[in-house]
Amino acid sequence: MFNLWKKEKKKNQNILEIKYDISSGIPFRWEYEIENKKICELTKSTAKGEKTKEPICGGNVETTYFFKGLKRGITIIRFKLINIGDGYISKIDEYKIEVDENLKINLISKEEKNTHLQNHE
Repeated sequence: MFNLWKKEKKKNQNILEIKYDISSGIPFRWEYEIENKKICELTKSTAKGEKTKEPICGGNVETTYFFKGLKRGITIIRFKLINIGDGYISKIDEYKIEVDENLKINLISKEEKNTHLQNHE
């Protein structure tokens, strides 16, 4: 369901890429949050769907999130798979990352959690 890449975009500037695939025919989306926004930030995200000649209902959409380091430290980037219809969170992925003195992002660990949390008020 996910792929993780780390790519150097410019000299001395590393970018962490996190990719998720999801079917566009189901009412789920990935949302992210960064525990400490002083350590890293999302610079951009891109989405790419399947190319077909005929209109289809559904299909896979690959979304890539690009993060860069802002200052030295450790934080967590958390992705939640949320049903947009009822707010149900079916999965949480936590990426513990460290940004070094050269602003290089290193993945320390990744934890996947299946959950039964509801976001009902």
